[in-house]
Amino acid sequence: MTVLMHLSDLHFGAHDPAVCAAAQRLAQRLGVAMVVVSGDLTQRATAPQFEQAARFVKGLHARSTLVLAGNHDLPLFAWWMRWGRAYERYAHQFGMDQEPVRQMGAFYVVGVNTTRAWRHERGSLSSAQIDHVAALLARAPPDAWRIVASHHPLVARDADDREHRPSRADEAVQRWRTAGAQMLLSGHLHEPGVLQPLPGLWACRAGTAVSHRLRHGSPNSLVVLTVEASGTAVGGMARFAARWDYDEASTEFVCVSRQTVGQGEWLAV
Repeated sequence: MTVLMHLSDLHFGAHDPAVCAAAQRLAQRLGVAMVVVSGDLTQRATAPQFEQAARFVKGLHARSTLVLAGNHDLPLFAWWMRWGRAYERYAHQFGMDQEPVRQMGAFYVVGVNTTRAWRHERGSLSSAQIDHVAALLARAPPDAWRIVASHHPLVARDADDREHRPSRADEAVQRWRTAGAQMLLSGHLHEPGVLQPLPGLWACRAGTAVSHRLRHGSPNSLVVLTVEASGTAVGGMARFAARWDYDEASTEFVCVSRQTVGQGEWLAV
């Protein structure tokens, strides 16, 4: 079994240390091969908050990590940094590449930066970004699970969700699906969910993994993707997506739903 853990909206500076420790225990228990963090690492983009986020991610002990910036990772109060230095503190801990690409085992993940230095909350995609991601997907290994990760959600569950999507989201989804994308990972809304916007394409949205900033009655949560041996699946391997929520009584993350990706709906466990 190969395991990918997707977390989002860590918001260090507004984090819960007990939940952080539980997420690290889960990662070690599952033997996570890859960690994807889809933005909002910090609450206010300060250097100490980025340091805390980096220590947490390292403590997950994944063999590969892909970390994206979110809108909270651009300085708000140090507004002068948004002109030419918006990603400076992020880069000090997580590198200069704002759109990393990672391959680990069965997973091929393309990161895309939907944040913009001149925007506080809303996201955007350029035509050049859409073309670049499509080209990367087209070159992916044919048997890989081809995944695109972004901070802002690219598909909407309802009308209220639509305003949170980056500009050109519809164009991006269509192009990337044609290029071979099979899964979209995102965060931003602090509300976990799964959608199938097009045949063959799924979207998993993680909640806030470790912060106090809970919304919509959702607990701290994260997503775990696995590729497992199966005698009934094509090629002998099956793909699963599971939602894990933090349980205050046990102080651990517990699996609350799991599905075979490409079939059916979320199944309660």
